[in-house]
Amino acid sequence: MKINNKNYRHFSYFILFLIVVSTAIAFFINKLINIYEINLPFYIEIPSITLIYGILFYFFDNYFWKWRIFKIVGIIVADNLNGKWMGVAKTSYDNFLNDIPVTLNIKQTATGVVIQGIFDSSKSISLNANFERSEVDDSVALFYFYRNEPNYDAVNTMATHEGSVKLIYNKVENRLEGSYYSGRDRNNYGTLKVFKQ
Repeated sequence: MKINNKNYRHFSYFILFLIVVSTAIAFFINKLINIYEINLPFYIEIPSITLIYGILFYFFDNYFWKWRIFKIVGIIVADNLNGKWMGVAKTSYDNFLNDIPVTLNIKQTATGVVIQGIFDSSKSISLNANFERSEVDDSVALFYFYRNEPNYDAVNTMATHEGSVKLIYNKVENRLEGSYYSGRDRNNYGTLKVFKQ
C-alpha cells in the first residue's frame, strides 16, 4: 500500500513513533553496556538509532502491518491479499462468451504490492499498484496498471500491451472482482473474478 493523502498523516505519526522507540531502545542498550561495563571491540559500534529504526521498519513493512491494529488506527487501508488467486476473465474481444482461466499471484507489503497475472496465452506484471478507499461505499479497491506479454504460441493478433485493472475485495467470499481495460492499442475491456486459493 503506497502512501497517499488519505493516510499520509497517520503514517507520518507512525514514522515519528518508530523514531522515538528506536531512540529509546538505543538509549537502554547504551545504559546496559555502561552498567555492566561491557567492553566492545573497536569494530562493533553500539547499535545506532538509524540501524534500530531500519530493523523495526523492515519487520513492520514485511510482517507486522498485517496486524489488525494498524487498520484500526488508519495506517493501513488494505486487507492482506498475499497469495495465489484463481478464477476467470471475460473479454469484449469475444463478446464475453468464453471464460478465460486466470491466476493472479499477489505479493504485498505495507508499502507496496505487485500483481503477476497468468492467462492461457499471456502473462502480465503490474507496473504501478495501489489501494484506494471509496468515498461512496467505504470499500477498498486495488488499482493497478500492467504490461501484458503474449506467449510464443499466442495468436498473431495478440501483442504486448498495457492496461489497467480495478478489483474490489469481498472479504466474506474471499473474492477479488472487477474490470480491466487493455489500453488503446487493443481497446478491449472485460471483467475479472478470482478466489483465494
